[in-house]
Amino acid sequence: MNRGAAITLGVGLLMCATPQGRTGVAGVPGATAAVSVGEPGDQTSPGSRELPGTVERRRAGPAILVHRGATAFALENSLLACALAMRHGADGVEVDVRRTHDGTLVLFHDESVDRVLRGIGRVREHTLRQLETLATVPVHGRPVPGQVARFDDLLDLAARSGMLLHLDLKEPGLEAEVARLLTERGVWPNVVSINEVNAGELRRNPGFHPLRYKVPGLYVGRRDVDPAAITAALAQPGEMILVDDPRVAANVLERAEVPFLALDLGYRVRLPVREVPLRDATDAWLPPVIVDRLRGIRPKPTADRLVEILEASAVAVPDLTGEQRTVLVVTRAWAAGELGTSGRNRGDSRQALRAVLQAPLSHPDPELSGVDAAMAVRALGELGATAAAGDLIRFLRSDGRISPRDLPPAGLWSHWRPRQSVFAALGGLRCGTARRFLWDYVRAGEEQAWRYGVPAYEEATRALMRQTIDWSGIAELLRSPNSTVRGTALLECLDHPTDERRLALRKAASWAVGLMNRGGAIP
Repeated sequence: MNRGAAITLGVGLLMCATPQGRTGVAGVPGATAAVSVGEPGDQTSPGSRELPGTVERRRAGPAILVHRGATAFALENSLLACALAMRHGADGVEVDVRRTHDGTLVLFHDESVDRVLRGIGRVREHTLRQLETLATVPVHGRPVPGQVARFDDLLDLAARSGMLLHLDLKEPGLEAEVARLLTERGVWPNVVSINEVNAGELRRNPGFHPLRYKVPGLYVGRRDVDPAAITAALAQPGEMILVDDPRVAANVLERAEVPFLALDLGYRVRLPVREVPLRDATDAWLPPVIVDRLRGIRPKPTADRLVEILEASAVAVPDLTGEQRTVLVVTRAWAAGELGTSGRNRGDSRQALRAVLQAPLSHPDPELSGVDAAMAVRALGELGATAAAGDLIRFLRSDGRISPRDLPPAGLWSHWRPRQSVFAALGGLRCGTARRFLWDYVRAGEEQAWRYGVPAYEEATRALMRQTIDWSGIAELLRSPNSTVRGTALLECLDHPTDERRLALRKAASWAVGLMNRGGAIP
């Protein structure tokens, strides 16, 4: 394939799908859906359902705050995850705030969407409507409910439930609007912590009265599911602890569950009432816009066509412009993702995806560099391509022999990002190659783990527990000297119980058996 043909691969597909005469994302005029989980017919205003003194009692401590909400049961930072955290005995949540392309404040941790949503590109490159229409990425083969939440809807929920809030503004320029919304909703008393970065003025607001954390985040090393670590933390000065999962802390504090129906979510799924115009010509090359055009291709590309796209895009093309390279990278990543959900586990599909692993496309933008490889890894796992297990392990090893000293903090994510899906993919490949590697990894010390990049004990443990292992193997994980392995195995047993897992819990962590009856995902 020559250079012109390779460029036409992406650009031609996009141009044939581009609407004539306008660009942007069309909304559904007048669409507003009220979603209430409170009492039928409740028309109270935000904050009027809150019981007197709830915020004051919670601020008195000890308060349990949950990192991004109850992510074991719902999309992180979603309103559902926040409500479920409260149901399990938490007092509040830590959330991350960003702005969309059309100016809406939303809750989202990563700069880019592809770790948790089936999309490509930064949050700020997507409109709210685009984010709302992206499906969530299954976590270790399990569907994840919830959708991206608006910040102001979180404030409504906080006002109604007395929820405490730790706010992390992930980018500059958000403080004025955040302060305005906090004042309008009357929820400054709910705000107990604000990260220092991007929020200096917000922290100096007279309405902000911070509380102290007793210890750094207990979710590090999964100490949040260790009763001894929780008890020791609660004995320290301060008013709050921060966990990923609130159930053990709530159990230590003998907290009763909050009935889920007592929480009035009070949020609206708001759709844009008008088309959001692109700000300038360069917006036509934003990854979400490219993806929208690819999804608009009719007829929809077959699996054979997706394989052709991947094979053609592997041809080296020198001297591409930035826009052309963006098209190729996004097109390749999109095709890999679509092939993964096609269900076609044939030799040509596997080979095309494995070829992506062998030569990921680089990009000047670190948020796009290697995204095609990340999608190919996920696709191989979704297809159950056991023959590719060795390829995934080799990909994980490639230039993975680093130490924390070799990369600046900002470089850790860009280095690890294409490899973040490998463990989840290996979990879906039930074969001896994957199982042996995962066992070796969870038994390895940290220095050995760094040979494969940033240590990922939690992901590796979840992947291993998707393999076929008997109760004694599960019990070994529950007794692991590695607190992350031990805690992750415990949560997998609690959240997805089987006869083998129940037996392992009784043998290796009998204290946690009672937690199986504590709550659940969604009523």
